[in-house]
Amino acid sequence: MKLPAIRQLPSGSWFCRLRIGGKDICITEPTQEKCQARAMAYKTGVLKAKKEPASVTLRAACNAYIDARRDIREATTILAYEKYRDQYLQGLMEKRLEAITERMISQAVQQERQRKSRTGGQLSAKTIKSVVGFYRSVFKENGIILGQIIMPEVKRKVARIPAPPDVIRAIVGSDIELPCLLAAWLSLTMSEIRGLTKSKSILDGKLYVVETLVYIKGKDIRKEGGKEEQRTRALDIPPYIMELINRVDGDIIVPLTPRQIQGRFAKLIQAAGLPHMTFHQLRHLNASTMAMLGVQKEIARERGGWKTDYVMNTVYTHTFAPARQAADAAIDAYFTAQLKPQNGNKKATDSKKHRVFRLVKT
Repeated sequence: MKLPAIRQLPSGSWFCRLRIGGKDICITEPTQEKCQARAMAYKTGVLKAKKEPASVTLRAACNAYIDARRDIREATTILAYEKYRDQYLQGLMEKRLEAITERMISQAVQQERQRKSRTGGQLSAKTIKSVVGFYRSVFKENGIILGQIIMPEVKRKVARIPAPPDVIRAIVGSDIELPCLLAAWLSLTMSEIRGLTKSKSILDGKLYVVETLVYIKGKDIRKEGGKEEQRTRALDIPPYIMELINRVDGDIIVPLTPRQIQGRFAKLIQAAGLPHMTFHQLRHLNASTMAMLGVQKEIARERGGWKTDYVMNTVYTHTFAPARQAADAAIDAYFTAQLKPQNGNKKATDSKKHRVFRLVKT
């Protein structure tokens, strides 16, 4: 009887993935012989999926789960998995899976809730929910389905974002005007902005989001496509933004690290006397602006690359329909208006631009 390939993981354990009855069965054992024997037992029906959970520690199960996905998951996703494994529910990590109960996990969750985050605050319910979701998957892969776990309530927070005209005035004329406008005007994410190149992203006056650049452990990792399938999209390039792009030397449109962009943006917002705002919240500003302008919800989702209920391969025929063109024109007109000097006092506006720019450079 032929078995799938059995390979050794970086942790030293041996791993094999079977497909039986439409379900994946992942096997992790300390030796190749044990892994092969257990895989054969599943193949011949001696063992049944979900009835014979792996007798391994939670840490070993997490290692196997992560190692098995290194070649098929985003680098940022693997980084998150490793963080969950190394920082949360540490009191359970050396216990065997079959000895861990839902009550033990609930108690561990409550302990995590009392622990302080690196900023000194309480760990968010959203973070804990993500952590528990990861551990549920680890248990499930080893034949154990977890029942109810007592979780903290996830409370929705309403972000306070400064008015678009105030934000635009703060960033115009600065050395990060281009990335800021790409986020606020075209709703691009940090990784999308840093992934833009003149050679691959621009064609016939349109901006194609076809690559992303993520910064992980001090290294840039470039990948084709967006983080989600619907993030691969095309946008008309407003003339003002096209002019800024043309001023950039080289092929990479925004040759800055995330820290450089975020740090300079924070200084701009502070110098303008505006409430605290993150660079990512420029996408929130874009969404709020589209809602204010009455842009059709489906078009707003499409422009921003948010999840929708239609397949991405139909977007390009729908993207440039008359309704979409009207929405693009309205959004471009609004942001262009914010770039014009207020009350005809161009000299005062230019002076303010220069003052903000010097504050960023120092």
